[in-house]
This record gives sequence, C-alpha cells and structure tokens, in this order.
Amino acid sequence: MANDVALSNGRLQENTPAIHQRARSNRDKKAPEIPSVESRNWLLHRHYTRHEYGACKLLIEQELTKSDGHEYASYLKGLILRKEGKIQDSLDCFQTAYNVNPTNVNNVKQIAKSLFIMGSHKRAIDAYTEAEKISNLPDWEIYHGLGEAYAKLNLFQDGKKHFKRATELTKNELPHLALARLYLSEDMIPEARNAYTAALSGNPESIDAATELGLLYLRIGDAQRAFQQFGAALAHSPNCVKALLPMAYIMQNHREHDVALSKYKVAAQTIPESSALWNNIGMCLYGKQKYVAAISSLKRAHYLSPMSCVPSCNLGIVFLTTGQPASAAVYLCAAVSAELKNPTPYLLLGLALKRLDDLEGSEKSLTKAHALSPQDPLILINYAVVLDARGKQANAVEILTALNDIMAVVDVDTQISQMAKRLSRKLQREKMDLNVAQDSPRATEEVEKRELDADEV
Repeated sequence: MANDVALSNGRLQENTPAIHQRARSNRDKKAPEIPSVESRNWLLHRHYTRHEYGACKLLIEQELTKSDGHEYASYLKGLILRKEGKIQDSLDCFQTAYNVNPTNVNNVKQIAKSLFIMGSHKRAIDAYTEAEKISNLPDWEIYHGLGEAYAKLNLFQDGKKHFKRATELTKNELPHLALARLYLSEDMIPEARNAYTAALSGNPESIDAATELGLLYLRIGDAQRAFQQFGAALAHSPNCVKALLPMAYIMQNHREHDVALSKYKVAAQTIPESSALWNNIGMCLYGKQKYVAAISSLKRAHYLSPMSCVPSCNLGIVFLTTGQPASAAVYLCAAVSAELKNPTPYLLLGLALKRLDDLEGSEKSLTKAHALSPQDPLILINYAVVLDARGKQANAVEILTALNDIMAVVDVDTQISQMAKRLSRKLQREKMDLNVAQDSPRATEEVEKRELDADEV
C-alpha cells in the first residue's frame, strides 16, 4: 500500500503506473515549431550592436530573401548603408520598412533623418511632422530634428522653439548644444552661455559642451574661465584636440611657448594635416625667435590651406621681421585676396611696400586699411608716417589729430604714442620752417616798396 501512495504538494495521492507513463510520454513530446518572420531579430541586433556589419549584412540578405517584407532587417540595412554614406539607398530601405509597418514611428524618424542629410529640409520637416502625429508620447528626437531642419532653412525662430521643446523632454546634450549654436549665430551670448551651462548640468562629462563653452568665454575675452572649461574637457579626454588647441593658444598668449608647443605636439599626433595647428606652431616658434623653423611651419600651414588669410598674414609678419619685404609682399597679396574686408593684410602690405620704397602703393594699401578700420591706432600711425613721406603733411596732421583723440580715451601701446609724439614734433618743425620761408620774400618785397614810395623819400 505504501508503494501506491505518494506525497505531492502536501497532499497524499495515489501513484499509479498509468499516470507515470502518461506524464513521461508528455515530456518526450516537443512543442511544434511555428515559423516566424522575425525569429532571428535577436541575432541581427547582436551583430549590429557589436559593429559586425559584414556578418549583419549577410544575415539581413538571408532574411530578406526568405520573406517578402522584413521590417527589422530593412531597418538595420538602412542604418548600415547610411553609415557607409549611401544615403539614397538607406532611404529606400527605411521606406520599405515603413511600407511593412506604417505605425512604427522609428521608421518615419529615420526617413526624415535621411532626407535631412540629403538636403531635402522641407521634406524632412514633413516627415518629422508625420512622426509627431503617430507618436504616442512626445519624442525629443522629433523636435530636435525639426529644429535642425528649420535652422537650415534660416527659420531661426521656429528652430529655437523646437529646440527648446526638445530640451524640456530630455537631459541629452544634443538639443542644448544645437540651441546654443543657434544663439551664437545671432550673437546672443548670454542665452548661448545659459544653454551650454544647462547642457553641462545634465551631462557633467560632456566634452563638446565644455569645449564650446570655453570657446565662448575665449570669444568674449574671459581667458580664465575658458581655461577652466578646456581643463575640464581634457580631464575626461586628455587627447581631445578641440580643447588642446585653444588651451595651448591661451598659454601661447601668456608667452608660455614651451608648454604650448608640448600641447601642440600631442595634437599633431591626431590632426597632422591641420592648417590651424601648424599656424599656431609657427607663431609659437616666432615668439621664441626661431624664425627659420617658424617660416617652415607657416609655409606648411599655407600649403594645407592656401586660401586662408591667417597663415599668409603671419608669413608676412615673419618675413618683415627678418628683413625680407619682397617675400612678405607676395604672401600679403595672397592674404588680401583671401579676405578683402580684413584691414590687417592691407596694413602689413603697406608696410612691406614702404620698405620696398613703393610709397604710392603703400599709401593706397594703407588708405584701404584706414577705410576698413578708421579707429585702429596702429593703422593711423603708419598711415600718418606714409603720408608724411609722400609730402602730404596736411593729411598726416589730420590723421594724427584723430589718433590723439583716440589716445585720450583709450590706452594704446607705448610705441605708438611715442611715435605719434615724434611725428607731431617733426610736422610742427616743418610747418614753422615753411612759414619762415614764406614770410621772408614777403618782407623783402615790402622793404622794396617802401624804398620806392615817394612819400617816404
């Protein structure tokens, strides 16, 4: 009797051989295999997230061959093709995925993103608007995409509105950064600074936010805060080039040339073909009075970016310093052609032509520089010197008068003020000598007239 009773779930049950046999037969049977179109989605996802794009593409083609419409396979294929730069092909894949499942908002978002990359900004806005309609919950990516599309169409108010909406829905740094850049494009410095600060408050380790905020501080002349932001960025990424270059630039301005060069050396390992990098290296070497090495670095910067004004101007400065005005004039002409509204190349070209004894050309160049920047003390003093050399003392006096008015309000370099005083004294002596020379013949004529006057005989 004991063999026929068993304890199960706290209850006594009879354990018959028939029941055991049925249970054993049920365990031996397998569940029927039900074919599923998306049964291998997990494998596709694993290959994609591991960046195994080759294996993922092979598996995608197998899945697409087996089924007429495979939403996830088409979706992943579109993402991979976009990474490969095949934007139109990726758009076709996302469109296929949308045809299979029009209610999936991700398909519509990717269609809009591909349209945006292709430059079809109005169509991208339409696609994002459709995605907004079918989305069950507010999606910050949709509003961020709308903001970018409106910004590309120069509809800045609509762009800012959608970026602000995106920042309300997420702590992600992207909409904050986009909003800050839009503010910067309109010279709204306080608003841009607040947007960068908000991005950093939600993402304290954001390298882009810290670097761009540092550049903003550098733009408004706050070098100390800029240095702090660049240091914070480098603390999270020691080889971040975006922070290395401006930090080294600040050190270079404080005449810490060796420290700046060490930073530039690290950056050169990442961006060896950067014109800005070699330009800064050249001027750092110029500060150390290593002129040959400076010219070599600046020529490399000019080679990498021949249409850039800055390397050409700096080459002109170094050549003027080393007594090569002809070579300086060549590069300064290139700088003038690169930026027609920049007064600095005209000023330097005027100095080079003066050293080449081309006073007429020097006057024309400095006249253009004065027209572009009429209150620049450096331009004014050099313009006055050239006018005096050309024999136009009256015009030189007018320029010096304007310079004295500016020096009464603004502190200028000591060398400029001393040169202005010397030139002013020189012009006064010349004026006095001229007056004496003009008065002498007049006095002689009066004496002769008095001698011929009958009343005085």
